[in-house]
Amino acid sequence: MSRKAKKAIRIVLDVDMEGISGIDDLRQILDRHKQFEESGRSLTTEDVNAAVRGLRAGGATEIRVVDDHGSGGLSANIIPEKLEKGVKLYQGPDLLGRLGEAIKRPVTAAVLLGYHAMVGAKDGFLTHTIDFHLIAGIKINGTPVGETALAALQLAEHGIPVIMVTGDQALVREASELLPEVETVQVKTSLNRRTTKCLPPTEARKLIEKAAKRAISKIDQLKPLDIKPPYTIEISFPTKEHAKLAAIIPRARRSGETAVSYVAQNFDEGEAFINTAMSLAAGITRRTLYAEFAKLEGFSRIQKEFWEKITSDWLSQ
Repeated sequence: MSRKAKKAIRIVLDVDMEGISGIDDLRQILDRHKQFEESGRSLTTEDVNAAVRGLRAGGATEIRVVDDHGSGGLSANIIPEKLEKGVKLYQGPDLLGRLGEAIKRPVTAAVLLGYHAMVGAKDGFLTHTIDFHLIAGIKINGTPVGETALAALQLAEHGIPVIMVTGDQALVREASELLPEVETVQVKTSLNRRTTKCLPPTEARKLIEKAAKRAISKIDQLKPLDIKPPYTIEISFPTKEHAKLAAIIPRARRSGETAVSYVAQNFDEGEAFINTAMSLAAGITRRTLYAEFAKLEGFSRIQKEFWEKITSDWLSQ
């Protein structure tokens, strides 16, 4: 008699960085602070490895790891050569498309590792939603949401439940309210956006590994996040100038002096609106940076040479 075929359990491990165990300094997640960033990359990779070991112990047959943190570098937040063998790692230049690429093929469930709480969480470490250079709040159907909800909605559109999250206590609270019964791991305790106290990394990784194994056993109990479309999305920006830029998106409307709203029929459309609106609004930050560069010695010469090259390339075509 032949053995019964092993059930395929395919897990997507979506990895952010602010909620990784041992990370307690903003410089650890920024590629402009190389010494600190190397520490952050190592800590992130080891948290991923702990989760992978636990998921495999629980019966996962395939694991896809998505490097989903932007400010630490486009593809450098997880160290490939130090990653547990046999997993598929999604990195590369298309930051916004990595998770979507990972879930093109069938997925059983997802884990959100190293996540952080949303804008407005006073006791969360490095709290923000999408872009910490642009403090904007997002609501969907009237409910404030952070990156946990946005990821869970993207996954839910493909029928994928979130079975585990890790981060600080503010993130755990947020995720537990959004996803009842989800497995959680608190790896740090935060006082505010700047200050957090981490568990010793070895202790945190033991917790992650054990929770990941437990999470696999919950797959049949947990359902994808149930927020029904259409999605009315409202983004509240710091100033009316930010909102004015975002409001040029077709079908967007000003819903307040500093707010813009949009009705999306599915989450792919909603995510496209959010990313486009945030990118347009961030133009104000880029203009400020440009103005600072303009004060530097040699800027006029560099600017002149740049535009001369652009014009030359245009005329030569």
